[in-house]
Amino acid sequence: MQAAGQKLTDAEFNALRDYIYNKSGIFFTERNRFQLETKIKERLDKTGCRDAFEYVKHLEDYKAGAAELDELFNTVTVNETSFFRDKSFISALEKNVIPELVQKYDMPGFKQIRVWSAASSSGEEAYTIAILLSECLKDAISRWRIRIHATDIDDNVLKRCKDGKYKSSALRNVSPSLIEKYFDRSDADTFSVKNNLKEMVVPAKCNLINPASCSAFSGVDLILIRNVLIYFDAESKKKVLKMCYENLRNGGYMFLGHSETIFGVTTGFKMVSFVNATAYRK
Repeated sequence: MQAAGQKLTDAEFNALRDYIYNKSGIFFTERNRFQLETKIKERLDKTGCRDAFEYVKHLEDYKAGAAELDELFNTVTVNETSFFRDKSFISALEKNVIPELVQKYDMPGFKQIRVWSAASSSGEEAYTIAILLSECLKDAISRWRIRIHATDIDDNVLKRCKDGKYKSSALRNVSPSLIEKYFDRSDADTFSVKNNLKEMVVPAKCNLINPASCSAFSGVDLILIRNVLIYFDAESKKKVLKMCYENLRNGGYMFLGHSETIFGVTTGFKMVSFVNATAYRK
């Protein structure tokens, strides 16, 4: 077993990096090698594997591999998020995109909006969208079918999303009036999402480079895939963006993170500029 602080050899790093890439599309470069080295020690300790080579063989074992692969993804993925994160992004949704979608589908009979929060971590982004839609529709929301698909590859964060319980630090950007309206205080530092929001959000496991895993989220009006593509290489980005384009309804929007772009990867989308925010439209 590797001692604390011991780095992976180049051969070990390459073997582990390539395995993770082939299974998830997540590519660890030399720049974030330390992140993988730090986190993988936990899995070596848990499985009793002596080194990364033995660990990869353990993953390839059809009896143990599937469960351990889930644990590996849970360990190496980054899940930092909060409610109402990124004011310019929130403003674009609140003032432009959501009112446009509501106007588009506000017709007699069945009214529906479907949103996909891909790589949503523990659900803060998905519940933020639920709040924005509730604020826009007000009492009329009872006449709408709202589905916000909150997906991630990490089982642990999906459970937190389903539970809907958050520390006050996650709500630091939420106004007191919205906290009172949409959350119940569980204890001094914990808040629970109210049931009317939980009914809109559907947590589900999804591997973004697996077409079968993403097929359930076709025909959506809005895709939020923010701060995800930075972990993919060019080929995986192309696959994921192609999938997003195909899953969007005509006229639907996709938002990436501020540092992400589709330039040089795909030409199907049309760029739409808002105040300090950019979206891509089908």
